[in-house]
Amino acid sequence: MVSQTSIISGGDPFAVSALSLLLIQAFVVILTARLLSFVLRYLRQPVVVSEVIGGLILGGSALCRIPAFKNRLFPDTSLPGFSLVANFGLVFYLFLIGLELDPSKLLKSVRSSVPISLAGIALPFGLGVAVARLIYDRYADQKVAFSSFLIFTGVAMSITAFPVLARILTERRLLQTKVGQATISAAAIDDVTAWTLLVLVIAIINNASSANADFHNYLTAVYVFFVVVGYVVFLWFTVRPLYRYLLAKAQKTEGAESSLLFVTFLLVLVSSWFTEVIGVHAIFGGFLVGAVIPHDFGFARKLVAQIEDLIMIVFLPLYFAYSGINTRLDQLNDAQSWGFVVLVIVTACAGKLIGCTSAAKLSGLSWRESTAVGILMNTKGLVELIVLNLGLQAGVITSQIFSIFVVMAVITTLMTIPLLSIVYP
Repeated sequence: MVSQTSIISGGDPFAVSALSLLLIQAFVVILTARLLSFVLRYLRQPVVVSEVIGGLILGGSALCRIPAFKNRLFPDTSLPGFSLVANFGLVFYLFLIGLELDPSKLLKSVRSSVPISLAGIALPFGLGVAVARLIYDRYADQKVAFSSFLIFTGVAMSITAFPVLARILTERRLLQTKVGQATISAAAIDDVTAWTLLVLVIAIINNASSANADFHNYLTAVYVFFVVVGYVVFLWFTVRPLYRYLLAKAQKTEGAESSLLFVTFLLVLVSSWFTEVIGVHAIFGGFLVGAVIPHDFGFARKLVAQIEDLIMIVFLPLYFAYSGINTRLDQLNDAQSWGFVVLVIVTACAGKLIGCTSAAKLSGLSWRESTAVGILMNTKGLVELIVLNLGLQAGVITSQIFSIFVVMAVITTLMTIPLLSIVYP
């Protein structure tokens, strides 16, 4: 329990109030991520890599192993509040991801991108399922149904980090090339498919995670999934056309767009609340609202400009730090554990590189361009960490499995730029 006092009266600056502790936590986390980004910039790594590594440095694998540091800056009593703020920011980050997915453009490139996307999901998913039994027998909580664990592992292997990928393509000026267009469209379809699967797996986990779960529980999970599908249909055919109408009207009325911005943020909160209370997760509500916002009249672009810096600079590093606190690399303390790390990395890379490269080649790209597509689609980044945290919170994976997959996410993201520089300079 923190005391309401002040440093003037001799109070501990780290324990004056819950808010004072949260503010200093945020200061340390954001500063660490930014300092690391200056170093990693010379290695041409995206900012997200510095934020992930910063979270690992501050977390249970490094500094939080020091009792004085952990108890003063990240005491256990502060973590629920820290997690709440980080997840609140994550809701709006997923809203941004949804905004970046322009469904109208996606539909135009569906024919050329679907084979790459399907190959980038099917092969990694299949390989993930193949290694799931080995990981389950060695590290998983046996109370968790293997079917839930199997689906989750497949999803975790098949994820592509669309936001990180978009930034890599933009920074390297590849977005308008054949490689960029093929990759960004395939990654968008990949993400939509993966999030759909994840909705199903989280519904199953929350309603039928026990190994002895009965048919009624699984039926409830399927019912939750179809409720989400119905909600998507409602947003697409009701909310999206209404937004189009209001945007057209707003062009003729001064100040109307500000009111629409207010309505949008309220809708994000209500949508996130709805998906949370039906047993999925709040982040899906934010993502769905972003995905249905029309891009007419530059409204989506204005929304991004309004909140992107706050989300990317303040809230995302907090989420990475929270992930870092949950990551315990010290639990991977034998050769077998690191053997599983290598197995997971090789499996994830093989699925994406072989599947996406082959599909891109069959779509008419050269081997050089196809290999570049495979490398880019192998990027995991933040989206992988979101998936892993969902699995950890739901209890479908243990802290050891979480740590193994976090290492995989970091390595696959780190290797993207160096490999791409060799294959497609």
